Amino acid sequence: MKVSVLVPIYGVEKYIAKCAKGLMQQSYKDVEYIFVNDFTPDDSIDRLMEVIDEYPERKNQVIIVNHTQNLGLAMARQTGLNAATGDAVVFVDSDDYVATKMIECLVGEMQRSGASIVDGGYGIVTNGNLTESRMPLHLSDKAYLRTILCQNVEPNRIWGRLIKRSVFDDNNIEFYKGIDYSEDFSVMPRLLINANRSWVDQCLYYYRYDNAQSYTNNITIRNATSYFKAQELIGNFMLSHSSWKDYSFAAQLGWVAVWRFARRFNIDKSLAEENFTLKSRHFITRYLEKLMRSDVVPFGFANFIYMTVRRIYLTFIGH
Repeated sequence: MKVSVLVPIYGVEKYIAKCAKGLMQQSYKDVEYIFVNDFTPDDSIDRLMEVIDEYPERKNQVIIVNHTQNLGLAMARQTGLNAATGDAVVFVDSDDYVATKMIECLVGEMQRSGASIVDGGYGIVTNGNLTESRMPLHLSDKAYLRTILCQNVEPNRIWGRLIKRSVFDDNNIEFYKGIDYSEDFSVMPRLLINANRSWVDQCLYYYRYDNAQSYTNNITIRNATSYFKAQELIGNFMLSHSSWKDYSFAAQLGWVAVWRFARRFNIDKSLAEENFTLKSRHFITRYLEKLMRSDVVPFGFANFIYMTVRRIYLTFIGH
């Protein structure tokens, strides 16, 4: 099985060497590395080339694609996906790093299980120190997608997962230009509903939480707009899907989370209303939405009720 590793690059001159070394040192051999230079303004590409020169045996496996302008994370991911020729792909963010056995472990589980998506565990790195390790949730495919749709329970990350290329191709799944915050959420539910999933209980990926220059570090108006658009996109996708009834309550809890996001980060309601137009249909989620959008109900109270309902749903129904 050939694996394509897709790495967008922007503003990571401090981190790209560690990322690239972990990739070049992979124990798995049938790999192509696609680095997408998203018109980075710093010396990231020079640092990358220095590392590649240290691994001459890997040079013919490396492809560097250069954008002539900054197109954002979503389009950098899509460029990498378009260039990939592997049977499966792994997305790696260039400020993160990976275990040298990551690909070998994920491929082994994909071949053993026949799954279309394989998760690995990941660590959270803060100020250069590993502060937490998280293993994949052991859930059925349906329960896992419900958890993702509820939001803020399990990260909707695309990085660190081995995904068969056919899941993208057979279902016309692409990233959307301009959705660079919550871009993973704009893709993952569409992948999960068309795939079966397995996992490896080993820490294989290290997510760096302390890069202030990363694409998604701060909640700006641009990022908030991107978030709302991603929610609208997936909401409409789920509404139109034949399996809507199986996921309707989870999806609508996610819609409430949109207004939770707006209140939590003091985003103007008009911005949310302009970019997210879906309204809850279930009487419980309608009530939760009303609480969350209220100018009178304290956020702490609204959030407590919302979190309680979500916990009950995932404990007794969603799983």
